Amino acid sequence: MAGPQIIPEKVTSPFQLMAAWFVMLVLLTSVLLTAASRIEKPDWAAGYLVIFTSILVLLVIGCVTLMLTKFRPHLQDGKEYAQWLKDKGRYSSGIIFKENKTKSSLAIKSSSNVIETKSVPITNVDISVVNAYDSGKMIKALKENGFNADIYQPNSAPYNSHSSHEAIWLGYLVNSAVACRVIKAAIKQWPHLKYVHLSSDGGGDPPDEVHDQIFLGGSTNTAKEFGLKKWEPQDFENLSESMNGNELHAIVRSKYS
Repeated sequence: MAGPQIIPEKVTSPFQLMAAWFVMLVLLTSVLLTAASRIEKPDWAAGYLVIFTSILVLLVIGCVTLMLTKFRPHLQDGKEYAQWLKDKGRYSSGIIFKENKTKSSLAIKSSSNVIETKSVPITNVDISVVNAYDSGKMIKALKENGFNADIYQPNSAPYNSHSSHEAIWLGYLVNSAVACRVIKAAIKQWPHLKYVHLSSDGGGDPPDEVHDQIFLGGSTNTAKEFGLKKWEPQDFENLSESMNGNELHAIVRSKYS
């Protein structure tokens, strides 16, 4: 039967996937209705196919309507979806940290997972600090720990309070020693940080780059929506660069409700 064809490798975006749904719907309903018109016995079979086809059409239309309304942001391409996450304050308004892959800046001991910094700043790291009234002090503290940093959205008005930015969004792929060092350095400067959440535990389908990042100053409201428990100062003190990833993640998840 001739008709529209779907070439899988050309379906490269969520909206194209929805278009593929409609193509499949047209093909399937055509087959079902054609079969119903040719069935003579049993008598109920043709009616059953027509009813099933009607239900299928309504179901697909309902799903498409839902995707275009409630879940429309999730249909964006990767970069646009990442920006939407930033605007929502889940994985944004904080530090974006990417691991340095060069040996000149970091010496990683695989046996103990300990990172030793040299006196030269780690220039191959992208760090962005939330634009708050005291961001300059945070940038200075990070530089003292070997990290170069910039203010996130420097042209926007700085926050006058940290009460709405008390969370840390931790990418689950970030090296555990790096994560501990950044978190402990940030806590010394911003003791108001009280919540930690792993990027892999939020549900949905965030872009891959989220899992390689750390965000300091995430939304307090989102942390409460996740049901996160507050960390005490001693909890942060117990973090160690000798921890492996599983140990660090277990500590983070122990603060989930």
